[in-house]
Amino acid sequence: MNHPAESAGLIGSWCDERGHRLENFAAFESRFPEGEDFDALVVMGGPHSVNDATEDKSVRGALGSVRSFLSLGKPVFGVCLGAQMLAVELGGKVQEGLEKEIGWYPIAVQDPGGDHLLSGLPAETVVFHWHGEQIQLPPDAQLLASSEVCPVQAFEAEGGILGLQCHLEVDSGAMERMIRAFAGEVAAGGPGVMGPEEMELGLQKWGDSCRRSLFSILDRWEKLIPGTAG
Repeated sequence: MNHPAESAGLIGSWCDERGHRLENFAAFESRFPEGEDFDALVVMGGPHSVNDATEDKSVRGALGSVRSFLSLGKPVFGVCLGAQMLAVELGGKVQEGLEKEIGWYPIAVQDPGGDHLLSGLPAETVVFHWHGEQIQLPPDAQLLASSEVCPVQAFEAEGGILGLQCHLEVDSGAMERMIRAFAGEVAAGGPGVMGPEEMELGLQKWGDSCRRSLFSILDRWEKLIPGTAG
């Protein structure tokens, strides 16, 4: 985890249902996993910028973990900041977006019937977002989804490498923590920033479909993890 408010959420629920052990490492407490010790890595979001690695030891350490798993050819799933870390390590870039995207907005899935980790999702689906920076697609990565203000919402690279800029993992607890922790961003507003009540209503409306989409993606990703029954 890169911030206490951004836990694994429904990813943890999926692990429990599928019988996988999920061990949490808090980057903000200078705890970072090594690739030799685990089969795969999940990197969550946070308010930091991946471009601040020189000054921010938690970002620098988390990037080191990503690099460790990638160097061993192990699958890595990055969410929001985690996806941005993956993008940078794969040769892409991260830069400030034209506007923040906070709340429930649709993403367009590229080639929903194709052979990729988002295959089977609807061509357009409403998901939760909380980000201001955006990814430039890394070389050799496949674009999987986009939104109106964010051209790269999801990408995949060979070997079970998956980045999601959006948040499919939010449940009610995760959303409440994010709203409390980052209240200043909501109060500042903007054309793409929803208020707390609107976000909570969105969870009631689209939370179940996000859970189904996430579990579908993770079931596909699981098959790429060496040693799993998949």
